[in-house]
Amino acid sequence: MTYKASVDQLTGDKVMLFIHEGEDVGGKDVPIAYGTSCSVEVSAETIDTTSKMSGNWKEFLTGQLSYTISSDSLTSFAEGHYSFAKLMELMVARAPVKFKLGKWTESGGDYSLESAIVEGEGVITQLTMTAGQGSEICTSSFSMTGLGELAPGAAAAAASTLAFTQSSEPAGEGE
Repeated sequence: MTYKASVDQLTGDKVMLFIHEGEDVGGKDVPIAYGTSCSVEVSAETIDTTSKMSGNWKEFLTGQLSYTISSDSLTSFAEGHYSFAKLMELMVARAPVKFKLGKWTESGGDYSLESAIVEGEGVITQLTMTAGQGSEICTSSFSMTGLGELAPGAAAAAASTLAFTQSSEPAGEGE
């Protein structure tokens, strides 16, 4: 398999967190306004299976998986933007929020999701607005705890399929 950094890698400024509004089909993905960073953290619980037969080393099995999504942004007070006020509404509603983390494209000041890297559903568990002294811009941050599966988006699925296709081709093909 060949490696080409200019094609294989993605810079962080090309990735945004989007909140999915409406139905699964026909809904729209709206970005977190003025996002400065976003992240996904996937964890696995461990189940201790250490016994006297383990010697000096711990042993364990992998348990359930979980994930957290977080985002930092400059605070926007524009109506309809996903910023502190709108995220607060979602948190107070205590309802699951569908999201997609992925590559974006811009046209005329409108930011849209080009292709998702991961997508899922979560509950907002932390929301913060910070207002510093002086002329600093207010910032917001929030975290969501995932509900159910964190699914690969179209971008991740395409990359996985491409990698599988390239690695399973007989020698001499696909070059």
